Amino acid sequence: MKNKYIPSVFFAALTAFLISCGKDFLEKTPVSALTTDTFYKTASDAEAGLAGAYSFGNSEYYLWDFEINGDVRSDNCYAGGNSGDVQAVDNLNLAPTNGNISRDWSYLYRCVASANSVLDNVPRINDPALSSERKEQILGEAKFLRALHYFNLVILYGEVPLVLTAENAELYPSRDPVAEVYGQVEKDLQEAGAVLPVRAAAAGRVTKGAAQALLAKAYAQQGKYDACLAACNSILPPKFGGSGTGGYDLLSDFEFLWDNKHKNSIESIFEVQHSSTSTGFGMWTINLYLPYSLTGDTWAKFCSPSNDLVNLFRSSGDSVRLHSSVFFENTQTTNTTPPPYTAATQPVPFSYKWRMTGGGGWNGDYNTILIRLADIILLKAEALNKLGRPADAAPLVNAIRGRVNLLPTSASGQAAMAEAILLERRLELAFEGQRWMDLLRAGVPYTLSVMNSLKGPSGNNLNYGAVASDLLFPVPQAERDLDKNLSQNTGY
Repeated sequence: MKNKYIPSVFFAALTAFLISCGKDFLEKTPVSALTTDTFYKTASDAEAGLAGAYSFGNSEYYLWDFEINGDVRSDNCYAGGNSGDVQAVDNLNLAPTNGNISRDWSYLYRCVASANSVLDNVPRINDPALSSERKEQILGEAKFLRALHYFNLVILYGEVPLVLTAENAELYPSRDPVAEVYGQVEKDLQEAGAVLPVRAAAAGRVTKGAAQALLAKAYAQQGKYDACLAACNSILPPKFGGSGTGGYDLLSDFEFLWDNKHKNSIESIFEVQHSSTSTGFGMWTINLYLPYSLTGDTWAKFCSPSNDLVNLFRSSGDSVRLHSSVFFENTQTTNTTPPPYTAATQPVPFSYKWRMTGGGGWNGDYNTILIRLADIILLKAEALNKLGRPADAAPLVNAIRGRVNLLPTSASGQAAMAEAILLERRLELAFEGQRWMDLLRAGVPYTLSVMNSLKGPSGNNLNYGAVASDLLFPVPQAERDLDKNLSQNTGY
């Protein structure tokens, strides 16, 4: 195990976090002013430390940049808004000094540090009130969270330093190989899955199914499709050819996922809880997606659905998911965003999987679903197809299509089925931060072809001129200034 430390993200202070209101989560007293020497003594301390690790859900990365990096960076969205840094992510024209690049590295390593603090200190707690079973579960939850953050880091930056302890054992670490980072992600998730419960005691807690689902996604990103298939089957119920006992299933109506009346549903595998109460942490990004008519807020609007995506919904006859995913408003576009719309009244699309709810647009109680069953069903279809079984993949694709009243796929053969699965994932998971990962799994040539043929809102060629080195973020210059052992990615 490597003991490493990132200078700019020195031991993140523990912050106990009420991840949801009422009975859904343990209420804990803030402990950010305490040190690990004086803090980790009791069962309550262990739970509060874990609650601090769960506070990742209120970081700007998981509230905001997760979609920027997964959808705006892809062919799903235009940047919109008024941020040059976000525009650069959209245009695949990044510099090591880009603010988004720097903050994502920092946010994710702070989240890693919070999980590491739990993993370092909970094992030494000697309190009869903390059973050995609960102690193992706490450690399992922390391992899942650490794996989640490293999964995102390795996709964004490629090689990254593996920091596996909160102690300052190596001041200036170098980057570790991608295979080693994924190896640690796999190890953490396998160990977490062995001790986590099938069903969570409270909403928002990690379960065995969540660990297996993230493991399936990690296997898929590496092209380990035999292992991916096995992980998917461990989650999916028998109706989808699996052996899972977690009670997961598709909701009967796609709109139920987004109406804020079906939180923590049978389809949700891992869901970040938000609360608009004074003690909770609200979903503050809604005002950045939705138009003034819905929010009453004049802030610039980001993550604008691309013409290519909107046209795909329409050409596929997918009115159900279009109306649940995209809001159209006839907008006078003079001096509005996103550019380059011209002065006219025309229907402008807005991302619509996040809605106005209690607390308003800056403090909404709208949860964020990070992993859901439809994703895993389609991931299993992808694995089957990659393993030369397109006919076995078709019923899984059709289960997703059937929910939104679409006819069964006509794809036959491995190449056609691969395209059908990519299309289905794009329509099903739009604005959920998945598209960029899907493109990467389709391969570098495919990704570059998609991105370099993308057109703007007015039909103009965007002419990205992207090359393979653009598919990774640069290592932030601020980090390299602090740590001379951090190498830079090719092309930067």
